[in-house]
Amino acid sequence: MATVRPFHGIFYNPHRVDLSRVVAPPYDVISPSDQHRYYQQDPHNVVRLIAGEVHPTDTPEDNKYTRAAAFFQQWMADGTLREESSPSLHVYRHRFIDPISGEARERRGILGVVELEPFGRGVLPHEQTHARAKADRLSLTRAVVANLSPVFALYEDPQSQVDPIIAPVMAQSPRMSITGEDRDQHTVWSISGREPIRKLDEVFSASRLYIADGHHRYETALNFRNKQRADHPEAPPDAAFNYVLMLLVDVADPGLAILPTHRLLHDFERFDPALVDRLGQRHRVVQRPDQRALLAAMQEPTPDHRIGIALARRCVTVDIAPAGTADPVSQLDVSVLHREILQRELGLDPAELESERYLSYSRDIRLLLDRLEAGTGQAAFLLRPSAVSDVVAVAGAGQVMPQKSTYFFPKPASGIVFNPLAASIRIGLA
Repeated sequence: MATVRPFHGIFYNPHRVDLSRVVAPPYDVISPSDQHRYYQQDPHNVVRLIAGEVHPTDTPEDNKYTRAAAFFQQWMADGTLREESSPSLHVYRHRFIDPISGEARERRGILGVVELEPFGRGVLPHEQTHARAKADRLSLTRAVVANLSPVFALYEDPQSQVDPIIAPVMAQSPRMSITGEDRDQHTVWSISGREPIRKLDEVFSASRLYIADGHHRYETALNFRNKQRADHPEAPPDAAFNYVLMLLVDVADPGLAILPTHRLLHDFERFDPALVDRLGQRHRVVQRPDQRALLAAMQEPTPDHRIGIALARRCVTVDIAPAGTADPVSQLDVSVLHREILQRELGLDPAELESERYLSYSRDIRLLLDRLEAGTGQAAFLLRPSAVSDVVAVAGAGQVMPQKSTYFFPKPASGIVFNPLAASIRIGLA
């Protein structure tokens, strides 16, 4: 059901830049301090494209989007970036340290372009999205006319057909191998030639794709496509803007890891610390002596939903019995948190959750607990990670999780390859 094609990738020129100094994480995990560091690290760092600085003097003619476009065009002109002469797919191996177990792991995927279609048939989401992020990414895509970071998606390969296709490719020397500042290793091999690409096409065309990370980027690509179709009615179906750059990973890949995204409540005028006592009237609430004990309790297996709550002077776990429904969304800890605590007990309505006015999100528990101790947070709500099977079940049922429910770790690096979207570019099997 998925149409995956090779593309004319644009790569950094290793003779002009140190590749390890120009890649960065995706825009949505770059903090202001990260942004400043990447700006200082190299004048060609990808952060100037994906998460540029905002200046108080910005105008419609001079802003982070127009500057990103100018950087991209200049780097193409001076040879910092180079476009491939022929289309290819690419194997991307990402080696990393699991932040929970401390063990070395690796994840392998295929970088290619996927034909865009509305969610629901061949491409399935699993999370809600925010309008603000989509507007930001659309403005950037219109300015640069390229995909700067891949959407991360999962495919199904029950017969394990992909490994024998890419094994001969990976036995050769890679086109790039980068060790990032976090010591992650990013290694890329290019796949060219009609036969391996045709075989991969057969595998992918039999699978649905489940968006793991990059929902906003996918919806942005759809919006960009629709605008381009209106502007270029003469363009054929194989025009580049009808496709989006994706990293495709086997749903059974042992290197897939999901971290939970925790919540911090702040600036909420209606907050009442007696929330915990009210929860104890309906659910099993266990006092934990300190934050260390709370974090340990969140690692314990339990048949119930478990939510950790940290207040300024109190730590508890709340165990909530499963509802006994077959609905895959209702079976998630994050859904129970939103339904039973954030909405039922705190009275946050969907619009308040969407606006993020009272909630901050982070996978870094220590960051949230530090904010709590500093008095800039009222309550931290801790979650256990969802499983890959949860993501597939929710997406397969045509449903979505609450926003920021999953954090597939690590995210693919930005700056590995870019995908140009000009209306004149054509996409084909070879």
